[in-house]
Amino acid sequence: MQDFPLISVITTFYNSVQLGDFVKTSMNCLLNQTYTNIEFICVNDGSTDSTLEDLEYFAKQDARIKIYTKENQKYAQYSKAYGQEKAKGEFIFLFDHDDLIDSNTIEKCYNTFLEHPELDIVTPIIKTQTTTGDIKYITNLDIYLENTTEFTFRKLSGKEAIGKTVGKYDAHIRGLYRKEVFKSFSFRFTEPLLNADEIAERMIFENAKFIGSCNAVYTHFIHPDSSAKLPSVKKIDIVRTDVLLRNIFKEKNIYENRKFFFELTAYRNFVNGLKTYHFFSKKLSPDELSFQKKRLLESYSELDKKNIISQFSGIPKLYNSILLSSFSLISFFYKFKKQSTLKSPDK
Repeated sequence: MQDFPLISVITTFYNSVQLGDFVKTSMNCLLNQTYTNIEFICVNDGSTDSTLEDLEYFAKQDARIKIYTKENQKYAQYSKAYGQEKAKGEFIFLFDHDDLIDSNTIEKCYNTFLEHPELDIVTPIIKTQTTTGDIKYITNLDIYLENTTEFTFRKLSGKEAIGKTVGKYDAHIRGLYRKEVFKSFSFRFTEPLLNADEIAERMIFENAKFIGSCNAVYTHFIHPDSSAKLPSVKKIDIVRTDVLLRNIFKEKNIYENRKFFFELTAYRNFVNGLKTYHFFSKKLSPDELSFQKKRLLESYSELDKKNIISQFSGIPKLYNSILLSSFSLISFFYKFKKQSTLKSPDK
């Protein structure tokens, strides 16, 4: 396939061996792709286990593998941005180290570009499942499927796609991007955030003229014991992200039609942020406590409380109306629930 365009596959690795021997599973998956004109951009994000050694082993077997080691900056956005900057392909595919794709996924995505030259992004069918094999859902861009054989071609404009992510993701996109679109917004973003990639990817979606689907399969795994599931003070970043997203969605005139979804989600994230704040309060310095409280206050002030309360009924409506009447009250309340599981407010 030397006459075919170069495709860059970016994968970031952090302690991937320790977390589940993901270097071997991901590289075996990628190196068996039927499309062969690929450069594999492997970003080792300061791993302290044998991740680098495993990557070097594979690099000796295949010259297409390019390893870049960087200092860990505690936020995944920086490793993704590093790969984004190093990729030289005409098309770019972002792949998580703990996921899997079919052997013909890259080829099918590329062929879809040939069939539909108006597209800037092609996403496979996304199958989301647990590590025990329980399938959570299967999506074909913006619709849900019963199984992966029910494929029909789907297409959205970039503006439609970002609109379907307000409050919750109703457009599920992973896959192959034209280089110009993938590099149109940096994953570095303007500030370090646990989920800054959710802002970056939305801005990239909007820069695409059209996004289409193909019948390849991308399997995304949910790991119950992953670091993303564990309690961390960085979870308060999600509260800050909601503040930024609300402003972005309002500026783009896509907030009003889905504000019910957005505000209820933001409220749930705010409550979890409060619980996290109190859970870690004794471990934080006075400056860090002040910083996180300021973020929570900003989130509380930006919530559309009338909208949120209107989505409850009966006792839960009264309960949440009282809690939302005062930041001090809701903070005091969840201070005494800090030992409970970090869950959403009752509905």
